[in-house]
Formats: sequence, structure tokens, C-alpha cells
Amino acid sequence: MSNDRIRVVALIMAPLMAGAVLLWFQPYSVVSPYQSYVDPARRFLRAALDQDTAGLERQAVARQPVQWALEAGAGDAHALAIWAQLSRPYSGHRHGDTTTVVFQTSTRVCYLRPVTMAFVPDSTGPRLVLASSSCFSGE
Repeated sequence: MSNDRIRVVALIMAPLMAGAVLLWFQPYSVVSPYQSYVDPARRFLRAALDQDTAGLERQAVARQPVQWALEAGAGDAHALAIWAQLSRPYSGHRHGDTTTVVFQTSTRVCYLRPVTMAFVPDSTGPRLVLASSSCFSGE
């Protein structure tokens, strides 16, 4: 192999190796304490997208989140589909048995207009008492 060819291979391999090391060690990854609410939130948003009233009512303990979800599903279905697939916890707050989680996506859909959901524990898993976002309801 010529010296030029060795340099080209080295220039290609160095960033690949550095990327592999970063993926292996993940130096800045932190799991959110609100990660356990991602699946219930996404299920709720998928039910909203399907306009599944019974499914929404099974996941909620109050009427407000169901009504909000039906309006969101009837509104911007494209944005709701993205949120149902890509939402992740940004922040949260626990007060008594209620946990409020603010969700975001890494997309430009509803940029700076997160979805906020409040959950209470139940034997079947977290259930919603509140849902809101200015992205879907004009709040």
C-alpha cells in the first residue's frame, strides 16, 4: 500500500473508531426518572390518533384528558402521529401520588409547545388525570 493510500484509510478509520468508542461508552447518557411514563403516554396518544374513546377512557381517570385527546386527534393528525411515536420526557414533577411529565420530541413539530400529562398510579399502570398542549388545543 502506498503512503497516500494509508493516510486515506487512516483518515476514514479514525472518525469511525472514535464514533464506535462514543457509542460504546455513552459518556453523557442519563436515563430520565420519568422514562416509565413514555409507553403510557404514547399509547394514549395512539388511541387519540385512532379516535378510540374506549381506549382513552381505559387509560384515564378523568374526562379532561379524554376530551383533550379526542380534540387533538381530530385536529392535527400528522403532528399527533409524530408525538405518538417520538415523544420523550423532558422534565417532570412529583407531588403526592401525582406525577406530571412534560414531553418533547426531537423534531420541529410543535416546537417549543410540549405535551404535558399528569399521571396517578393504578394497579394496571399509570393513568391520566390531565393532558394539555398548546400545539393541539389552541391553549
